[in-house]
Amino acid sequence: MTYFIYTLTGGLCTYFSCINLLPDKITALKKFILFLYAFGSLFLFNRIYGQAGTYITFVGLLLLNSLFAKDPYLNMSCYLFGYLYTVSFNYLFMWAAGIVLHMDMRALLNHNQLNMMFSVTYSIYCGITTKIIGWYIHKKLVISKYLTNQHLLKAVFIDLFILVFFYIFNFSYGEFLGYNHGVIALNGIIFLLLFAITVFLMYSIYKVTVGEQAYKHRMAQFENLRLYTERLENSYGIMRKFKHDYMNILSTMSGYMEENDMKGLMKYYGERILPISHSFTESDTKLGTLSNIKDTALKSLLSSKFIYSMEIGIKTEIELTEPIERLYMDTLDLSRIIGIFLDNAVEAAAETKEKELIFCMFYKEENLYVIIQNTSLPPDHAISELRSHGISSKGENRGVGLYNVEMILKDYDNTIWNTTYEEPYFTQELILMKPGS
Repeated sequence: MTYFIYTLTGGLCTYFSCINLLPDKITALKKFILFLYAFGSLFLFNRIYGQAGTYITFVGLLLLNSLFAKDPYLNMSCYLFGYLYTVSFNYLFMWAAGIVLHMDMRALLNHNQLNMMFSVTYSIYCGITTKIIGWYIHKKLVISKYLTNQHLLKAVFIDLFILVFFYIFNFSYGEFLGYNHGVIALNGIIFLLLFAITVFLMYSIYKVTVGEQAYKHRMAQFENLRLYTERLENSYGIMRKFKHDYMNILSTMSGYMEENDMKGLMKYYGERILPISHSFTESDTKLGTLSNIKDTALKSLLSSKFIYSMEIGIKTEIELTEPIERLYMDTLDLSRIIGIFLDNAVEAAAETKEKELIFCMFYKEENLYVIIQNTSLPPDHAISELRSHGISSKGENRGVGLYNVEMILKDYDNTIWNTTYEEPYFTQELILMKPGS
């Protein structure tokens, strides 16, 4: 009975360290499989191999996490971090319990009743604290939004994997060599310090990554604003030139009319006036509707994207019939999402014969709708798969954009994102609901 409770609480701690720190929700069946494996492997193999049996539990849970995850390296890293946390604090709490009870660790471990009470209490502690840590790193820090670099995630995973490997090696090999519990406790304190250093390094990496992304976005905003300003200056220059020539044009036209020289008037119109009218391009008229976007950063982003799409020959329609003032989302996040949608739309439309792109932004029942539709070749994957990491119809090393959109939208409860394809149009619809509606 003692062994059963001991392995059950150990399995629960391992389960909590895994499930409570995962970045994505998983089904009840997958949770049950994780718990069954954690408890079953500890119950079966610890009796045979002792603490060395923990390797089997550890490796199996890693494999299951990689199978259940959209982003395997992030999932596995979160599990490893949770495992390090539970083991490190287990050492710390056992050491503290020994001091409070005035018992050495050997006596504490050999006292069945106290050992079971400690195991049950610690498993409850793990369940509560890992839930709080999971909430903090995924809801407060939102690490999944920023840690999207796969090379960085692989490095983090390798670092945590090596540390966990030596954790297990410490207490399993120590048990094999017959280390006394004082030595094992000392090693545990050393590993606790290593864990604290690892936490500091992980947080430093997170802060640097956030800073780099913010800097890149600011640079992108400045570039979009520069292009937007340059376009406005060009349009203003054309208007000034036209205004300067306006009276002269009217005077010369009146001369032809007074002499009733229709042939000369038509020739003059074709050679002199028509070229001036071409200065007012279709793009100027369409881009003028962007004045309805009241957020400067978003307006400059849209301007640069639409200018580029028109320059490469894509027929671009912009439907903005009312002022857009209330975004119901952080400007940075909305700009990133729309930028990803438009980049994908332009790239897909350029590959088609029709080359069409339609952008709509409007309010309906106080909710903000953003609709981007473009001609596209039929996608190679199911629509539901396009939001997964690494899934793309654009070749290798692609498929990060829509996954990033999903990571951003995880932090908003007021959004609906629909993706459809009806040949030849691919449509992205984002609905931002008014808070409280």
